[in-house]
Amino acid sequence: MTTGILIKNIRQMIFLLMVFCFSSCWQEDPKGKFKGEIKDWEYEVFEGPLLANDQLCQITVVLKQVPEGLVSTLFFQQPGMKEVVREGNWKMEDGYRSIFFSDGKQPSEYFLIKKGVRFAFQTKDGLTNDDGSSILLMRNEGKSRKKGYPFSVSFLADGKVTVETMGESNIFKGTWAWNGGKITVRVKLESDGRIMNNASSETYKYFLSWGSDKNYLHLEKMLITRPFKKDDGSMRQSWMSSLVFSDQPKLRPF
Repeated sequence: MTTGILIKNIRQMIFLLMVFCFSSCWQEDPKGKFKGEIKDWEYEVFEGPLLANDQLCQITVVLKQVPEGLVSTLFFQQPGMKEVVREGNWKMEDGYRSIFFSDGKQPSEYFLIKKGVRFAFQTKDGLTNDDGSSILLMRNEGKSRKKGYPFSVSFLADGKVTVETMGESNIFKGTWAWNGGKITVRVKLESDGRIMNNASSETYKYFLSWGSDKNYLHLEKMLITRPFKKDDGSMRQSWMSSLVFSDQPKLRPF
């Protein structure tokens, strides 16, 4: 009786293993061109309070992506005082945003670091409320705006791929592969073999999956990496930023 149960259990395990192998190994490879639209922040508005000298002040940071570049504006409102407005620039660093101002005022550099659903507003020398707590800003979704950009990916032979964004002048070459149940696309930020904005090693990685009816692809996430210099001058590949699409764009055959 015991031997019969053991044999039955072994057969069940073999059957389940075969089903698992078949389902995990059989994955339909994408072929041809898929086209859709992705949305990214055209400008973001971050707001929050600052307690200084027993007064409740208001900080607003606006970060824009415009044809002129990455532009920042800082508004500081203290009760009974004229609002202070500073204009500068910003850039994405290794997991945070740096905000720069060249108006001669100090501090000239700030950092916006994501902390859950909030963003810590800091400086190198430290910036806190009177009680020592961090200054936390929230993204104002109502004032912030996203813009849609055309996006397409072409799956070629031998694992090759091209990605096109914002016009035919921005066509990037790379590779694609299966990573578990996800299709991962990896391209370098180059155009016609030329480096874009000196970003020779900036890499874009896209994570896609098949839709329910296999007639389209979901774009789930975009990850951007680039090398950063160590203190000894050597380079390391480091996480830069990621964008998880809550409303996943659908890429359809084109």
